[in-house]
Amino acid sequence: MTYLRNICAQFGVGLDETSSDEDVHGFDCAVKYRIGSVPVQVKCTSKNFSRDTHLTMPVEDGWKEAWTGYTSGPAYFLVVRVPDTAEEWIDHAVDHQTTHRAAAYWERIDGRDIGSSIQVQRSNRFSASTLQGWYEDVLRANGVPA
Repeated sequence: MTYLRNICAQFGVGLDETSSDEDVHGFDCAVKYRIGSVPVQVKCTSKNFSRDTHLTMPVEDGWKEAWTGYTSGPAYFLVVRVPDTAEEWIDHAVDHQTTHRAAAYWERIDGRDIGSSIQVQRSNRFSASTLQGWYEDVLRANGVPA
C-alpha cells in the first residue's frame, strides 16, 4: 500500500485505505480524485513475469463476486512486484535516502469476466502518469469529457 500511496502523493491525489472490517467490495483502497474515486485491489508478489509479458495472479472467489457487482465506474487490480528478500528491495543509502526496488503493474477489472486468475501485463507499468489515465476514466464514467 505504501508504494501506491507514494505514487498518489507524487501525482497529488489522496488514497483511502479500506479497513479489514469493511472490505465488503473486494477492494483494498480507493484513489481519491476531486470528481470521484477509483477502487483498487492491491497485491504484492515476488513472482516473475511469464515469458517477460505478464504476471498471473490468483483471484479469490469473494473478490470475483464483489467485482461482478461493481458498476460504479472504473476499478483496478494493482500488483507490486518486489525481489525475494527484504535485503534486495530496500536500500538505506548513506546519503539519508531509502530506495525501494519495486515496481507495480495494473489491470482494469471492472466489466471483465474474471476467472480464477488475472493476467497483469508488463506493459501496464504503474506510475504517476497512470493516475492521469485513471482520472480520465473517472471523468468519462461521470459524463465529463476527458
